[in-house]
Amino acid sequence: MTTAHRPTWAPAMGHEEQGGMRIFAASTAHSAKDQAGQTKMKFRKIGQGAKGELKDRDLKAELEMKEAKHLRDKFDFEEEKQEDLKLLESGGDGGGRPKMLVPKAIDADESDDEEESDSDDDDSDDEAELLAELERIKKERAEEEARKAAEEASKAEQEKEEELRRGNPLLHGTDASFGVKRRWDDDVVFKNQARGEPKAQRRFINDTIRSDFHRRFLNRYIK
Repeated sequence: MTTAHRPTWAPAMGHEEQGGMRIFAASTAHSAKDQAGQTKMKFRKIGQGAKGELKDRDLKAELEMKEAKHLRDKFDFEEEKQEDLKLLESGGDGGGRPKMLVPKAIDADESDDEEESDSDDDDSDDEAELLAELERIKKERAEEEARKAAEEASKAEQEKEEELRRGNPLLHGTDASFGVKRRWDDDVVFKNQARGEPKAQRRFINDTIRSDFHRRFLNRYIK
């Protein structure tokens, strides 16, 4: 059975005779919001800083160790920062003065350099020839594709014109028995019967008794 008709808890806490019902005994009903939600004391578990764990730990020593580590990291960071500044001021070589450019000695290695340069020139010439040949091949292929496309377009146009010429019986004079097809309702009995009948002219008379509608009504229902 539904309890939608019953009042909520707060309005039902009126006087003793609310709703015409006399209360002879104290009610044992309690609101769910008034009941205690936690009835037991909570204690820290293992891993949450329980008393047994705190007894075995030296908090002062841990604090001193963390402070020493922080100071050491801070000092190392300052030293690294100073070294980076020195490197930036000196140009990044770490020696305090810029490096001198040493000219390359001219010795027996010069012939090797000339041979390498000759081979590089030959390679560049071969590469240029290959690129030119590739461009020529691409150009020929593009021209061939354009020619084929033009031929296909002209062929399609000719076929379309031929189809139109054959489809028109006036241009295609081979069939002498050409005639327009008759409609399926050309030979019906009752076709165009009302063509010669005069059309009824609509008249407007500002009189409800002598109007055409009133006359038709009288002819239909009174006579």
